[in-house]
This record gives sequence, C-alpha cells and structure tokens, in this order.
Amino acid sequence: MKKSLLLLLLFTVSNIFCQNIFITQLSATELAGGVNVNVQTVSGIGSGYLSNEYTINGNIIDLSVCYWFDQTLPILEFNNDFFIPLSNAGSYEVNVHIILSTSQVTCDNYANTDNRSTTVSYLSTASFEDFKNNFSFFPNPTSGKIHFDKSELVINNLSIYDNTGRIVKK
Repeated sequence: MKKSLLLLLLFTVSNIFCQNIFITQLSATELAGGVNVNVQTVSGIGSGYLSNEYTINGNIIDLSVCYWFDQTLPILEFNNDFFIPLSNAGSYEVNVHIILSTSQVTCDNYANTDNRSTTVSYLSTASFEDFKNNFSFFPNPTSGKIHFDKSELVINNLSIYDNTGRIVKK
C-alpha cells in the first residue's frame, strides 16, 4: 500500500512539474519610444506562445505572457521580444508573469508558473528634445565636467545617464 501511494504521489508531482514553463533569462533594454523586454523560457511539456498583455502603473510594468500546453509534445525553448511603449522618462520595474492556458485560442489563465522581475531606465526622447531646445550643455560626451548655458527652464532634478541607460549622477 505504501509503495503504490508513493508511486501515485511521484506520478502526480512529475505531472505538475511537467505542466510548467520557466523563465531562463529576462532582460529589458531601452529603445526609441519605449523598452524591449526579452523573455527566454523553457517548457517541461510541449507548448506554444499564445498572447501577451501589459499594464503600466507609475513606474511598474506588469507583463503577462500566455502559453498553451500539450502534454504530447516535446520540451521546447522560446525566445520572445515584447515592445512596451513609454512616454515618461525614469527607472521602471518590469515584472513578467508566465501564464499557462489549456486553450490554444484564448488565454484561460489555467496556471501562473513563473514570475521574474528586472529594472530598466528609459530616457524619453520627447522630453529630451524639449529640454535640448531650451537648454544647452557641453561637451557631450564628457569624461569630467559639464558646462551649462543659461536657460529659461527651472530645473528641480537632474539625472545623468550613460549610453547604456544607467544613472551616473543624480
């Protein structure tokens, strides 16, 4: 009896593990007009990409990526890029949620199998153009001091980013 119970438990646990898709790598990079979120996943069973949706609340981006699954197919790896348009400059937290669906037509939110987070800095080109037209600074690029010309703008905060989007000075 104990042996059959142990086998039943092992079979159940292995089936639960197989119905999962895990994030193997997550990255976000700044692009003109927004950020690109690259999500690399591996499935414990056969599956396919179905859909995605995102919400932006302040500086938090929630991206849900839905995959359908089929236990008769082999293990698969996915590499998907998702562009998220942004209008405000700043540092954003990107939360990615992997969702499974039993349907191959619409995401039925069968299970949430993995969640990961990363951060990305975004310098809005529109706000930079407005800034640049009313303000002058030099030299650019610089290895030291930056000089500013007079401006009609009132500056409350100033952040300096490097070419990878990381804040150098605030």
